Amino acid sequence: MITWRTTARAFKPYILTSWVAIIHASCINTKENRTVQFSSASTVKYSTHIKPILDKHCIECHGIEGTESGLDLRTLESILEGGESGPSIIKNNPNESLLLNLIEDQLMPPEGEMLRKKQIKTIRMWLRSGASA
Repeated sequence: MITWRTTARAFKPYILTSWVAIIHASCINTKENRTVQFSSASTVKYSTHIKPILDKHCIECHGIEGTESGLDLRTLESILEGGESGPSIIKNNPNESLLLNLIEDQLMPPEGEMLRKKQIKTIRMWLRSGASA
C-alpha cells in the first residue's frame, strides 16, 4: 500500500539534492555581488588598482628596461601620452583603448603570466569611469 511515508521516502534524495543546489547557488551569487561592489567604477583608481597590475605584468618591457614601441607605462601621464601606435588608452571608451584590446586579445604581455579576468575587468571599469588618478 502506498502511503504518504513511502512516497516521502522515495523523494527524499531528490529533496536533499535540491536543497544542496539552492544553498550552493546562493553562495555563488553572494560572491559575485561582493566582487561587483568592490570593483564599482567609482572606486577604481590608477594609484591603488591599476598601477599594481601594470607594475606586475607590463613595466619590465614598458618602463624599467626600456619602452617597447615607445610606450612607457610607469606613470598615468605617460600612459595618456601613448607610444608609437598612438594613445594607449581612451578615457571613457574602453573598447577603443589599444592597451585594453591587446590585453583582452592575450597579445600582451607576450611572455609571462597573463592578466586574470578580474584584473582585465578592473582596467575596463577604470577606463569607462574616466581613467582617474
